[in-house]
Amino acid sequence: MAKCGGCGKFISSADCVRCTKCPGAYHPGCVGFPASAKVSPTWLCPGCKAKAPRLDNSATPVKSAMSECCTETQSQLSDVDLPPSATDLNVAYEIRCFRQELGAMRDEFRQFQAELLSLRTSVNDCNQRMNNIESKVTDIERRFEEQGPAKYDAVEATIAALKAQLNDRDQELLQNDLIIAGIPETKGENQFHTIRVLSSKLGVTLEEQDVVNIERIGAVRRNFIDGVDSAPGGMRVRVIAVRLARRVVRDQLLRAARVRRGLATADLDMSGPPRRVYINERLTPANSKLFHSAREAGQRARYGYVWTKDGRIYARREDGVPAQRIHNDADLAQIFGNSRVG
Repeated sequence: MAKCGGCGKFISSADCVRCTKCPGAYHPGCVGFPASAKVSPTWLCPGCKAKAPRLDNSATPVKSAMSECCTETQSQLSDVDLPPSATDLNVAYEIRCFRQELGAMRDEFRQFQAELLSLRTSVNDCNQRMNNIESKVTDIERRFEEQGPAKYDAVEATIAALKAQLNDRDQELLQNDLIIAGIPETKGENQFHTIRVLSSKLGVTLEEQDVVNIERIGAVRRNFIDGVDSAPGGMRVRVIAVRLARRVVRDQLLRAARVRRGLATADLDMSGPPRRVYINERLTPANSKLFHSAREAGQRARYGYVWTKDGRIYARREDGVPAQRIHNDADLAQIFGNSRVG
């Protein structure tokens, strides 16, 4: 089924007027023909008629008396409605399309207005919720202020006690661990062999089944030189953490290390300059920091001994004086006074 070249609507073959030059089809009304009019077999559509060249008028005779009759006839013909041209049809089509697009834009604008209204409602709800939250926070702050500083002190004391309990539990998990410092780090090193040689020098027999895990802890140092225990930036060599299967073996190594305090890398047949090797029990990060502060404070206060045992930190000023246990930072100020290092 073809479309009308004038209105663009579908048209049946029986009710259309076809151009003899192009395949265009039109409603009779769209080209100015009555429904009962007979179409000439040489009829051309408005588009083809506009493209047809004009005829040569060189053989036109001189105007005579008959021209008046012709002029009158032409004036009568000009009063008759001629079929619309192709330009008029195109303009009508463009206007029709513009109206359709304008209607679609109106629909989109209405939808946009509805979405904007919904967004405004959501923002208002959000603002209302924020106002409610602010009022609740203000009420909570007022309640805390009414309770006074005593309540805060109780809460802080409870938090400190909980932290201490967690730290003690973490320390219990390290009761079979050792920290060995001073051994140079090399690529592809056999850590178990190193620990076994070390224990042999201390007089403790260490079997493979006695060791659960061996690893170096701390930040990985890049571009290090084998056998050098410090980086150009001053970073010390990473320590070795050893987890043993039995606590009794760990205690034997600790006692032997305290007896032989001068153990060095030269005793382990390691290349490079001799370095002191230190063996200590492994502490949690909190206890390690507290022990470091206690040692510095003890040096300033001229305490003779600051040591650890079973994850606990002790200090003694001199021989014959009872040892004092250090639990937290508050004990540092109480034991060492103003000599505490922050």
